[in-house]
Amino acid sequence: MTFEQLYEAYFTDVYRFALWLTRDRSEAEDVASETFVRAWARRGRLRTNTLKAYLLATARNIFLNQRGRARGHAELSEELPDGAPDPHRQTNARIELERVNGAIGRLPETDGVALVLRSEHSLPYSEIARVLEISKGAARVKVHRARRRLLAELMTHQGGT
Repeated sequence: MTFEQLYEAYFTDVYRFALWLTRDRSEAEDVASETFVRAWARRGRLRTNTLKAYLLATARNIFLNQRGRARGHAELSEELPDGAPDPHRQTNARIELERVNGAIGRLPETDGVALVLRSEHSLPYSEIARVLEISKGAARVKVHRARRRLLAELMTHQGGT
Protein backbone atom coordinates (compact mmCIF):
# COMPACT_ATOMS: atom_id res chain seq x y z
CA MET A 1 0.00 0.00 0.00
CA THR A 2 1.37 3.40 -0.94
CA PHE A 3 1.12 6.44 1.31
CA GLU A 4 -1.48 7.92 -1.04
CA GLN A 5 -3.61 4.77 -0.82
CA LEU A 6 -3.38 4.75 2.97
CA TYR A 7 -4.27 8.42 3.14
CA GLU A 8 -7.16 8.17 0.67
CA ALA A 9 -8.62 5.11 2.39
CA TYR A 10 -8.59 6.43 5.96
CA PHE A 11 -8.19 10.20 6.03
CA THR A 12 -11.91 10.99 6.36
CA ASP A 13 -12.34 8.64 9.33
CA VAL A 14 -9.19 9.85 11.07
CA TYR A 15 -9.99 13.52 10.48
CA ARG A 16 -13.62 13.24 11.65
CA PHE A 17 -12.50 11.42 14.79
CA ALA A 18 -9.78 14.02 15.43
CA LEU A 19 -12.33 16.79 14.88
CA TRP A 20 -14.65 15.12 17.37
CA LEU A 21 -11.80 15.02 19.90
CA THR A 22 -10.39 18.50 19.34
CA ARG A 23 -13.47 20.51 18.27
CA ASP A 24 -11.05 22.57 16.18
CA ARG A 25 -10.48 22.08 12.44
CA SER A 26 -6.86 23.21 12.46
CA GLU A 27 -5.94 21.04 15.42
CA ALA A 28 -7.81 18.10 13.88
CA GLU A 29 -5.78 18.50 10.70
CA ASP A 30 -2.58 18.49 12.75
CA VAL A 31 -3.62 15.37 14.65
CA ALA A 32 -4.65 13.59 11.43
CA SER A 33 -1.40 14.54 9.67
CA GLU A 34 0.72 13.35 12.57
CA THR A 35 -1.28 10.11 12.67
CA PHE A 36 -0.43 9.33 9.05
CA VAL A 37 3.22 10.28 9.52
CA ARG A 38 3.51 7.85 12.44
CA ALA A 39 1.62 5.12 10.58
CA TRP A 40 3.84 5.49 7.53
CA ALA A 41 6.96 5.28 9.72
CA ARG A 42 5.66 1.94 11.06
CA ARG A 43 4.21 0.67 7.79
CA GLY A 44 6.21 -2.56 7.84
CA ARG A 45 4.75 -3.58 11.20
CA LEU A 46 1.08 -2.71 10.62
CA ARG A 47 -1.59 -5.35 10.14
CA THR A 48 -4.15 -4.41 7.52
CA ASN A 49 -7.03 -6.12 9.34
CA THR A 50 -6.69 -3.70 12.29
CA LEU A 51 -5.38 -0.66 10.44
CA LYS A 52 -8.40 1.59 11.08
CA ALA A 53 -8.32 0.84 14.81
CA TYR A 54 -4.58 1.49 14.88
CA LEU A 55 -4.99 4.85 13.11
CA LEU A 56 -7.82 5.96 15.41
CA ALA A 57 -5.88 4.85 18.50
CA THR A 58 -2.84 6.76 17.27
CA ALA A 59 -4.96 9.88 16.68
CA ARG A 60 -6.40 9.61 20.18
CA ASN A 61 -2.96 9.19 21.72
CA ILE A 62 -1.61 12.20 19.83
CA PHE A 63 -4.58 14.25 21.02
CA LEU A 64 -4.15 13.13 24.62
CA ASN A 65 -0.44 13.88 24.53
CA GLN A 66 -1.11 17.35 23.13
CA ARG A 67 -3.83 18.12 25.63
CA GLY A 68 -2.41 16.47 28.71
CA ARG A 69 -5.30 14.03 28.81
CA ALA A 70 -7.91 16.80 28.53
CA ARG A 71 -11.50 15.67 28.18
CA GLY A 72 -12.71 15.38 24.57
CA HIS A 73 -15.97 16.89 23.41
CA ALA A 74 -18.55 15.65 20.97
CA GLU A 75 -18.67 17.19 17.55
CA LEU A 76 -20.69 15.26 15.07
CA SER A 77 -21.05 16.48 11.53
CA GLU A 78 -23.06 19.68 11.62
CA GLU A 79 -23.71 19.85 7.90
CA LEU A 80 -27.21 19.08 6.76
CA PRO A 81 -27.75 17.09 3.58
CA ASP A 82 -28.12 19.07 0.38
CA GLY A 83 -31.69 19.80 -0.60
CA ALA A 84 -32.94 20.59 2.92
CA PRO A 85 -34.99 23.61 1.82
CA ASP A 86 -37.02 24.27 4.95
CA PRO A 87 -35.14 26.74 7.23
CA HIS A 88 -37.40 25.81 10.17
CA ARG A 89 -36.42 22.16 9.78
CA GLN A 90 -32.76 23.12 9.52
CA THR A 91 -32.99 25.15 12.72
CA ASN A 92 -34.70 22.31 14.57
CA ALA A 93 -32.12 19.83 13.31
CA ARG A 94 -29.27 22.10 14.42
CA ILE A 95 -30.83 22.50 17.89
CA GLU A 96 -31.26 18.74 18.20
CA LEU A 97 -27.67 18.15 17.08
CA GLU A 98 -26.44 20.62 19.69
CA ARG A 99 -28.47 18.79 22.35
CA VAL A 100 -26.95 15.45 21.38
CA ASN A 101 -23.42 16.90 21.12
CA GLY A 102 -23.80 18.48 24.54
CA ALA A 103 -25.06 15.24 26.07
CA ILE A 104 -22.20 13.23 24.54
CA GLY A 105 -19.74 15.85 25.76
CA ARG A 106 -20.96 15.37 29.33
CA LEU A 107 -20.32 11.61 29.24
CA PRO A 108 -17.13 10.28 30.80
CA GLU A 109 -14.41 10.62 28.13
CA THR A 110 -13.87 6.93 27.39
CA ASP A 111 -17.63 6.28 27.27
CA GLY A 112 -18.11 9.11 24.78
CA VAL A 113 -15.20 7.95 22.64
CA ALA A 114 -16.50 4.36 22.68
CA LEU A 115 -19.97 5.53 21.63
CA VAL A 116 -18.63 7.67 18.77
CA LEU A 117 -16.34 4.89 17.54
CA ARG A 118 -19.27 2.48 17.50
CA SER A 119 -21.99 4.75 16.09
CA GLU A 120 -20.04 7.16 13.85
CA HIS A 121 -17.19 4.91 12.71
CA SER A 122 -18.94 1.50 12.91
CA LEU A 123 -16.00 -0.12 14.66
CA PRO A 124 -16.51 -3.58 16.16
CA TYR A 125 -16.06 -3.88 19.92
CA SER A 126 -12.69 -5.60 19.49
CA GLU A 127 -11.31 -2.55 17.65
CA ILE A 128 -12.86 -0.12 20.14
CA ALA A 129 -11.07 -2.11 22.84
CA ARG A 130 -7.77 -1.67 20.98
CA VAL A 131 -8.30 2.07 20.55
CA LEU A 132 -9.14 2.58 24.23
CA GLU A 133 -6.67 -0.05 25.48
CA ILE A 134 -9.37 -1.95 27.37
CA SER A 135 -10.91 -5.41 27.08
CA LYS A 136 -13.60 -6.21 24.53
CA GLY A 137 -16.09 -6.73 27.36
CA ALA A 138 -15.26 -3.34 28.84
CA ALA A 139 -15.77 -1.76 25.41
CA ARG A 140 -19.25 -3.30 25.20
CA VAL A 141 -20.08 -2.02 28.68
CA LYS A 142 -18.84 1.50 27.86
CA VAL A 143 -20.92 1.70 24.67
CA HIS A 144 -23.99 0.32 26.45
CA ARG A 145 -23.52 2.69 29.41
CA ALA A 146 -23.01 5.66 27.10
CA ARG A 147 -26.16 4.86 25.10
CA ARG A 148 -28.18 4.45 28.29
CA ARG A 149 -26.91 7.72 29.81
CA LEU A 150 -27.37 9.59 26.54
CA LEU A 151 -30.94 8.37 26.15
CA ALA A 152 -31.77 9.15 29.79
CA GLU A 153 -30.39 12.67 29.51
CA LEU A 154 -32.15 13.37 26.22
CA MET A 155 -35.45 12.02 27.57
CA THR A 156 -35.09 14.06 30.79
CA HIS A 157 -34.48 17.30 28.88
CA GLN A 158 -36.88 16.60 26.03
CA GLY A 159 -39.47 19.02 27.32
CA GLY A 160 -36.86 21.79 27.76
CA THR A 161 -36.38 22.54 24.05
